[in-house]
Amino acid sequence: MTNEIRPAVQLTMYELVFPSDLNAHQTMFGGRVVALMDKCAGLCASRWARSVMVTASIDAIQFGVPIKQGQMVELSGDVVFVGNTSCVVKTVVHSQDLVSGTRRYCCQGYFTRVAIDSDGKPAALPQIPVESDTARREWQTARSIKQALLERRRQTEEHETV
Repeated sequence: MTNEIRPAVQLTMYELVFPSDLNAHQTMFGGRVVALMDKCAGLCASRWARSVMVTASIDAIQFGVPIKQGQMVELSGDVVFVGNTSCVVKTVVHSQDLVSGTRRYCCQGYFTRVAIDSDGKPAALPQIPVESDTARREWQTARSIKQALLERRRQTEEHETV
């Protein structure tokens, strides 16, 4: 961990839903949504950290409303927690009907990203300021997610050695 404190800046990206993005129910494939969320989280983390970042974990995602062909998908990513070499990015997805203008919340997820150096080893990250009540709540949520990830990893390693 470095002593540097670097404010996180929200990243927003947009995609249009095409026929190739659809499942048999004519709604966007869940896997395509998750891939876009991971891309958003990766861009958000890399831009903030000024480092190559790789996905370590994706927290459970619950899909709310379906996204349909022709709609615009809006994804926003925020770095909400930082450890020594990893950070957690909260990614939120909305859909918008371009004709009616109706915008709907679809889902959100927490993506743990690890900074790596030129040798592929974990690299130190700066910290983010955590000043507002909202930022503190998000920090605690993401910290819990990170702790659960570490516990799952520990359990997996125990099973591998048995």
